[in-house]
Amino acid sequence: MGNTLNKIQKVAVYSRKSRPEETSEVLKRQLATLLDMCHAKGWEYDVFQEIGSSQDINTELNKMLEKVQALHYDAVLVTEQSRLGRNDLVIAQVKQILTNYGVFLLTPTNSIDLTTQEGVLLSDMQTLVDKQEYLNTKKRLIRGKRQSAKEGNWVGGRTPVGYKYDSITKRLAPDKYAPIVERIFRLYLSGLSSTDIARQFELEGILTPSGSKWDKARIAVVLANPAYKGTVIYGKTKISNVSRKPSGNPRQFKTTKDEQIIIEDAHVPIVSPEDWDRVRAIREQRNSKPPSARIGKVIFTGLIKCGICGRTHSFQRRKGKEIRITSCQTRHYQEDGSYTVCENKGMRLDKFEQLFYFHFDDFVKALEDYLKEIKNSIPTVANKPADERETLKQAIKKHGKSIKKVQTGYEMEMYTDKEFAEKIKYYRRQITQLEEELAKFEAKTQDGKIDELESSINKLRSILNGTAKMCTSEINALFSKYIDYIEYTRIGDHTAEPTLDIKYKGQEQTS
Repeated sequence: MGNTLNKIQKVAVYSRKSRPEETSEVLKRQLATLLDMCHAKGWEYDVFQEIGSSQDINTELNKMLEKVQALHYDAVLVTEQSRLGRNDLVIAQVKQILTNYGVFLLTPTNSIDLTTQEGVLLSDMQTLVDKQEYLNTKKRLIRGKRQSAKEGNWVGGRTPVGYKYDSITKRLAPDKYAPIVERIFRLYLSGLSSTDIARQFELEGILTPSGSKWDKARIAVVLANPAYKGTVIYGKTKISNVSRKPSGNPRQFKTTKDEQIIIEDAHVPIVSPEDWDRVRAIREQRNSKPPSARIGKVIFTGLIKCGICGRTHSFQRRKGKEIRITSCQTRHYQEDGSYTVCENKGMRLDKFEQLFYFHFDDFVKALEDYLKEIKNSIPTVANKPADERETLKQAIKKHGKSIKKVQTGYEMEMYTDKEFAEKIKYYRRQITQLEEELAKFEAKTQDGKIDELESSINKLRSILNGTAKMCTSEINALFSKYIDYIEYTRIGDHTAEPTLDIKYKGQEQTS
């Protein structure tokens, strides 16, 4: 290394978090080691340090490589070669740039000249060693965490609100925010929803430990966390070895209970297990209801369909007040497992209702015209006995039998050709007259249908005029009688205007 180090005057010191479990203290110690080496050798240096996690874009690395390509440095100094990138591909790309510009790769124990065959071989061998060491370290950490979880220690990541982590006992202990958590459970059991609790906390000025407002999502997280009944659960998710996201990161999947480590009574509970189970039962019951059942039926329930993918839209109540048509959430999956979400946006229900009535008014007018046309086409008939309908049918049937008898007699040569023709003509003329009488009688039964149509039109007109005295379910049933579905499309930002295409049942009769 001596001859190599004599050629070096200025270096780029690069530090990066390469393992999720590494703390800021570990990174500080690593950086201190590198700077001590620079001071001992009398090198000038610039420091490039990634602050984010190993999965973030390496902005500092890119800055450093730009300066490497501008011939600012003789070497790049890292604690170990694996610090150069979050995967083998990135490390290979960095090493290629260092090779092209004749820049040495230094660690506290090695000096690698990537322009020589020996240097490349040494670097490749170090890559294999680093990878194997990382895998072994990862296995040890996982085994250690699992064993610690089995002992009831907290290894579940971020400490839940209402608890603090005791580094000596490795257990959770209630802190000053525990009464707030206990109150959340108590209010929920009293009948309040997550939204109601969030609104009450906002009125009282109660904030989270980070100073944020309590919203329904944060409250839902608290209500769902079994840690508050004293339970530790480790291994709720697992990383896939084969399936990856479009970003290249491995996908996570939920594990089964058999795969998890579950320890009851691991630490002091904030709520009793009985109360926690009662809350879970209430949440499951509420969440099992469709959105329409949670907010109550609306007049368009089951009628609005996405104009892009055909999915039936549901409804949600915003901030406990206005009702909105939800945005379409249909996922369109690609062959690689990635997906896009339907871009059809939701909107306020009252605004949709105004637009719907504007279009629906034309349909009601067409129904009114249709009703007039029917009334004008029905002839006036006198009232007849109730049994006349059946009498007419029996007379038609009797004449039909007479025709068959004449045909049989003609075959037996009982009638001449002329007699046969006259008798058949007579009976058929009688049947025609009877059928006309029956048709006039049947016309009377249309009166009930006309009355029903007229009643429906009057109700629809009262809805349009805002004078209807009907409940939501009645209006929905009336709309469903005439409307197959409403094709709804709204694409763009909050200023985008929606388009409606109302698909009517039997539309050809009224158009």
